[in-house]
Amino acid sequence: MFKSVQLKLSKIKYLGDSIGDDIRVEIEVLGKFLRVDKRIKAGTSVEINREIGRFETDRGLFQVEVFITIIEKDLLFNDVGKTNGSIKINTAITKPQQFFFEVQVRETRSIFRKFWGKSIAVFEITLEAEVSDAVRYVPDDDEIHGWLAVRLEDDKSVVSLPAYLEVKIEYIDTKREYFTILEGPYRGRPASVKLRDNSSSWFLTGVQYEPMIRAKYSISQKILILKGKKYKTVDYPEMPWLRGVYDIEIPDYPHKGGRNYLKKSKRAMTWFRIGHSGERYLHTGAWSLGCITIIETERWMEIYNALIKARKGDFMSVGVLEVID
Repeated sequence: MFKSVQLKLSKIKYLGDSIGDDIRVEIEVLGKFLRVDKRIKAGTSVEINREIGRFETDRGLFQVEVFITIIEKDLLFNDVGKTNGSIKINTAITKPQQFFFEVQVRETRSIFRKFWGKSIAVFEITLEAEVSDAVRYVPDDDEIHGWLAVRLEDDKSVVSLPAYLEVKIEYIDTKREYFTILEGPYRGRPASVKLRDNSSSWFLTGVQYEPMIRAKYSISQKILILKGKKYKTVDYPEMPWLRGVYDIEIPDYPHKGGRNYLKKSKRAMTWFRIGHSGERYLHTGAWSLGCITIIETERWMEIYNALIKARKGDFMSVGVLEVID
């Protein structure tokens, strides 16, 4: 399984002699670059907690080379120190892992090509790595009725994603989490969502999908058969179903037609489209305009739970429906 490794600059500690307090830290790792300018006095330390970059790996031990430059900025003389080294991150450990680097910066002064300066500052740089699953999932929260409103970054429109939809985390800033949608009608599009009130992520890890679901619908009996159970339905005689096998899609958006039934089923706004075109769905309610409507609304959660984590493997469907006489 691919893992996401977040590497950040955690802390800067200023030891040794004082050579000034206008400090710049530059860090480069695998093409990712972080620059931090900070006023720091000798004998003190400051928390930074800035991300250097995120990296994906399928290795148990992720090893990277780190390049660090410290600059004490002066009007006439910049004092510079550099170091580099390798760090090894154990991707089986989910707790933060810390790595320490020491950079010496010698104070240098010159006039007419004469150099002097004996003061040496020592900067202790603390990097912190945190490992998580690269792939995560939309939560099935009651407070949002199983739908998470997100912003599509390519056109800034707001759409809703269904529970357990798979996404790949790209990066997180102080307010939002940015990701790529991996399945459903918005597959491949970049999106973001505001962090929770406590600044934590909305997304889940460790979700295990179920095998594709297989359901049957009897036209004559108006019965849906799913996992050996039968559910009463209503359809629309003027738009009869044709015998055949249809894909059942991952839910596309919250349907307002289900709002009147939320007291009987908390996921009444989640509908599953039958086939990959048109407006024919499997949903709960009291009437139909061409859909397969489950009239036993209090049992809709049984169907929802059976379908929502099932996957056919085509990035669009949870399973198939066979329509019979």
